[in-house]
This record gives sequence, structure tokens and C-alpha cells, in this order.
Amino acid sequence: MMPTLESRSGTKRERTRDQLLISAQALLMEADAAALGLRQITAHAGLVHASFYNYYPDVAALIGDLGELLGATHAAAMAIHGNDRDDPAARFARITRQTLRIVAEQPGFGRLMFDVGLPSDRLGAELRLRLKMDIEEGVARGLFTVADVDLATSIVAGAITGLALDLHRGTLGFAKIDPATAQLLTYLGLDAAEAKRLAHAAFDFPPPPELPMRWLALPPSPQSQTGDMR
Repeated sequence: MMPTLESRSGTKRERTRDQLLISAQALLMEADAAALGLRQITAHAGLVHASFYNYYPDVAALIGDLGELLGATHAAAMAIHGNDRDDPAARFARITRQTLRIVAEQPGFGRLMFDVGLPSDRLGAELRLRLKMDIEEGVARGLFTVADVDLATSIVAGAITGLALDLHRGTLGFAKIDPATAQLLTYLGLDAAEAKRLAHAAFDFPPPPELPMRWLALPPSPQSQTGDMR
């Protein structure tokens, strides 16, 4: 769960759905998604096998929901601090540094992202949207000078994903996070000195999301008010 957010108690249905997701995450620390079986998940969760179908039609649907949870957990972590809301360059630097720190500090999060075959479309789309919004605002305010925002967003998102993978694999060390952030800012056209300052600025980063992740550890979404368990 997120250590800086208060978990909701939820309904019995929500708690049981989280119980299945928790069991899947525990099993994925030792295996990949293709190896998970329905009976394996329910046995680990201490549930009757047939009860699984009250929540998911099959294991693939649970794995898809876990991918959604991965993206939502990252989004909640990025939203905890909002002191940089008026500076798109500072916000870009903070989100990039924080995303990379999560992977470096929480190996299990990196494993779920890269090693087990979990769909990460939600995480990629969420990160890309945040980056695009910051780049667009930075261009509008004269901080960034990219000519094609969509192309720049794709390049930067790919770079962050690649950096995260290298940090997870140990190809890059933790000390490379801030210099990498500075290079991405200069690619976007920010003054080199300002890029270095933002990339190395003191910041009270929260602890990375704890595993196992739970929907009930996240802020309620609009869907939760309209019948969706999320």
C-alpha cells in the first residue's frame, strides 16, 4: 500500500478483490504471469476456487487489473507532492526523478514493470500524458523549445522507460538519476544551468509505494462512485 495514504476499509467485495491481487503479486515475485493459475491464486489467498469468478472471468482479466493497479499506484505517488504545480520544468524534473527512484528503491515494483509479463499500458499512458502536458505548458511559457510536442513526448517517455529498466537491471546506478534528468531537460530546450539545478534540487521525496499494491490503498476514483469497484 501507499505509506503516505490512508487505506480505505472498503466493502467486502473490494477487500476480497484486493486479496486476490495481493496473492497474485506475491506469486509473481517467484514466477511470471503466464505461469499463474486460478487455483494457485485462490489457494494462496485462502479462498474457495469458484469464488474467483465473482471477480474475474479468468486469470488474464486479473492480470489486466493488476496492470491497471500498477499505473494507478504510480499516478497516486506522483500526485502526493504538488508544490511544483506552477512550474512545468520543475514538475517534469520531479516526476522523472521520482519515477526513476521508485524503480531503483523498490525492486519489486521494477519486477512487476519489466520481468513478469504484466501489461503496463496504463502506466505508460499515464506517464506519457503527464509528460505531454508538462512539455506543452513548458513550450507555451518559453521554457522548452521543442518543435514537435508529440515526438518529444515519445522520445522522453521512451528514455525514462529505458532508464528505469537499466536501473532495475543494475546497468545504471542510483547516482545517474539526477544527471539523466538534467539531460532530458536540456533536450527539451531548458537552459543547461537551470536544468542542472532542477535535476539536483533538494526534494523531500516520499518513500516508494509499498508492495503488495491494493486498490483500497489509493484515493477513490470517480468510477468508485458509479458502481465500479475501482
